[in-house]
Order: sequence, then structure tokens, then C-alpha cells
Amino acid sequence: MSAVAEKRPKPKRQRPPRDEEKRMELTEHLAELRARIIRSILYVIAGAIGCYFLFEPLYGTLFGPMARALHGNSPRWGIMFQHFTEPFVLVLQISMVAGFIAAAPLVTAEMWAFIAPALTREERRPIRWVAPFSILLFLSGVALGFSVSRLAIEWFLSFLRLFPNAVLYQNPKVYAVFMLKLMAIFGVVFQLPVVLMFLAWAGLINSAGMKRYWRHAIVAIAVVGLIFTPSNDPISMLMMILPVMGLYIGSIGLVRAIEKRRARRVTT
Repeated sequence: MSAVAEKRPKPKRQRPPRDEEKRMELTEHLAELRARIIRSILYVIAGAIGCYFLFEPLYGTLFGPMARALHGNSPRWGIMFQHFTEPFVLVLQISMVAGFIAAAPLVTAEMWAFIAPALTREERRPIRWVAPFSILLFLSGVALGFSVSRLAIEWFLSFLRLFPNAVLYQNPKVYAVFMLKLMAIFGVVFQLPVVLMFLAWAGLINSAGMKRYWRHAIVAIAVVGLIFTPSNDPISMLMMILPVMGLYIGSIGLVRAIEKRRARRVTT
């Protein structure tokens, strides 16, 4: 009996039903997503804490264009708060925004680590070089927006001379929001080549159509610049429109390169 019992085959483990497998996979993905979101939030909080202790040089850099525009120009001016809690709130807000910017590379890495396993090798390849290109364009737009801000401020201050004995009391929160909006919009608008490349990759546009309708594109770019430039001054609008027009013309070559690569892949 013992020999028979030893030869008795072990019962096979039953695989869970397919619906249950899918449910388990979904649960695992959600758990991983939650962990990466929590880590991203911690990165932003750590960056905000670091920026909080570096607030003085941070705000000095942000306020630099205003200080240079006012230097020797002029009117009497000062910083104005309307409530005693406003300085603390402003420090927190600027620290949070700066912390998010400082943590952006780590947050992007977490997003990529979550998305990459779901992509094929061919799908990962273009993103590996498009992502750094997109970041470079964004930083270039932010730098241009920061440089243009002084010219915009000087243009607005020129109207202050029309009012004798005028005194400028600047709300620092309004100024900080203005600067952040100006730099962010320049950075976003500079993503035009990346958007056009993805549209070309999806087969929605081609280089021939971009060359044919370049006049329409320039008009559309000018309208977008007029609408979305936060300062609405002619200098900022012109400084946004001209580089973006150059980016559109340069994107025609990038789209043509994507078309050649796709045609080479089809032939092989």
C-alpha cells in the first residue's frame, strides 16, 4: 500500500480563470502606478523643501528682470502686500513650483519606467531621442521667455513716465505669476517640432503638405502668439512668433527624415 501511495501522481495545480488573471495583472499595474505616483509626490515635496531654504536667491533671480528694468529708470517703486499672510503664502507657492521643476527629471523617469514595459522595441527607439529633444526645446523656450521678460517690463514701464509723480507699488505674487506664465508659455510653444514629428509618425501630415501650406501655418502661429502671450506687448509677441516660425520651417526637414525612414522600413 505504501508503494502504491508513493506512485500516485500529484494533483495538478489549476490555473486561475483568465478573467482572474486579468484582474490580478490590473491590480499589479495599479499598485505599481500608485507606488510611482507616491514616489513622484515625494520627489516634488523634497524639491519644494530644498527651494524653500533657497528662496532668497531663487526670488532674486525671478525678480532680476524687474530690478534691472527699474534700475536708473525712474519712478519711485516698492513691493506691496495687502495682507500679513501673503509673504508666507507666496514663499510656499514659489517653492512648490520650483520644487516641481527641480523634480521634473525624476518624475519623468518614473513615468517612463511605468510606460516602457508596455512598448515594443520599435516604439521605444524614437522616444529615447525625442524626449531629450523635447526637454531641450522646453528649456530653450523658458530661457527665451526669461530674456524677453525684461524687454516687456521696460515697454510697460515706459508708459509710467506719462504720469507725473507716479509711484509703482508692485504686488510680488502678481509679478511671480506673470513671469512663470511667460516662461511656461514660451516653453510649451517651443514643443511645436515634437508635435509635428508625432503627427508625421502617425501619418497625419507630410512634408509636402507642410511646404504647400506654410503661409497658413505662419498666420496660425501669429494668431496663437497674439492670443497666448500673457503680457500682450508687441515685443513679447514678436519674440515668440519669429522663433516659432523658424521652428516650423526646420520641422519640415525633420518630417522629411521620418518619411524617408518609414519608406526604408517598408522596402526592407
